[in-house]
Amino acid sequence: MRARLNRSFVGLLGLALALPLAQASAQTGFREISAPPPPAPTGAPAAPSSATPAKPRPIAEPAANREGAELAGRYAILREGGKDVGCLLTLESGARGPQGSMKAQLAPACRDQGIVIFDPIGWRVERGQLILIARKGHSTKLERHQDGAWWRDTEDGGKPLGIRKI
Repeated sequence: MRARLNRSFVGLLGLALALPLAQASAQTGFREISAPPPPAPTGAPAAPSSATPAKPRPIAEPAANREGAELAGRYAILREGGKDVGCLLTLESGARGPQGSMKAQLAPACRDQGIVIFDPIGWRVERGQLILIARKGHSTKLERHQDGAWWRDTEDGGKPLGIRKI
């Protein structure tokens, strides 16, 4: 008998709690189901429906972006005489880097201190040159050679630096 009374009491308590909640939601104006938007007045353009999102308009891709997508990939870093120093550089086309560039990442196993200190984190193509951007913000320009590798101009006294796609 006591169990039956407890169940009845719980049922009444639940009903007593549900009623004030229903009244409170009616007073605040919150509804579980939202009504569709009212129709647009005649002569006015209709508001876009949230059920069918508008398609973005295609835009022409700049030539530098197309070339940049072709250049993305993994590269071996070269020094004087085309010697591979065992460092890998990844040029990414989708991720964004600093100064409006695309992301570059040096493999952590690189032992060439000059490259490690430079630490390229971004790249872009400008006037046919590949520009690598360092973590500290400075950059170096590489020019494409006939063998397909990219080399820095060493006339300014720097060490030879090149990259070749793997």
